[in-house]
Amino acid sequence: MKSYKETVVETPFDKGKMEFQLGVGAFTSFQPTSDTRPKFTDGDVSLRLGRMLYTPSGDGCLRGNLEFLVEAFGAGLIEGPKTGYAGVALMLRYNFVQPGAKWVPYVQIQGGGVYNDIYKDNEQRVFGRSVEFDLGAGLGIRYLFSDALAFFIEADYRHVSSAGTSDRNLGLNSAGGFLGLSWLY
Repeated sequence: MKSYKETVVETPFDKGKMEFQLGVGAFTSFQPTSDTRPKFTDGDVSLRLGRMLYTPSGDGCLRGNLEFLVEAFGAGLIEGPKTGYAGVALMLRYNFVQPGAKWVPYVQIQGGGVYNDIYKDNEQRVFGRSVEFDLGAGLGIRYLFSDALAFFIEADYRHVSSAGTSDRNLGLNSAGGFLGLSWLY
């Protein structure tokens, strides 16, 4: 009787594997502007730490896995009142992982909070408190140079507001994105 050995191939997306991302990017608001709703444009830096929740599974183009990430980011204002905001967010990302692929697309959602100094400008009606809520969604793609290093580019939507807990609550809706490096281990 023949015995067959199953070959197990480890990937950077297997359950328990980790990812560290460093990204730089920019966002700009897309609402109509006025004296009470100024234009916002910011340059951003993002640090993320992720963990693969399970090994890629499924068939076809939807084969993949979920990744849980924690993000810390800072946004310096290029256009708008005051200097900027910084925040932390929890993210859930679905990686579309094909066997042996160099290109790995993903979609993600996030929620967290931001601290800002913009609320001190009483003319604007966008930020009403020093701490506001942050919700977002995005899509991106990684190019794997190796099992340990990848380049990524992504497009994101970001919403920041006090969720009705302040009389100044127009909120910030912005679009932008990041590019950077991922270290997978």
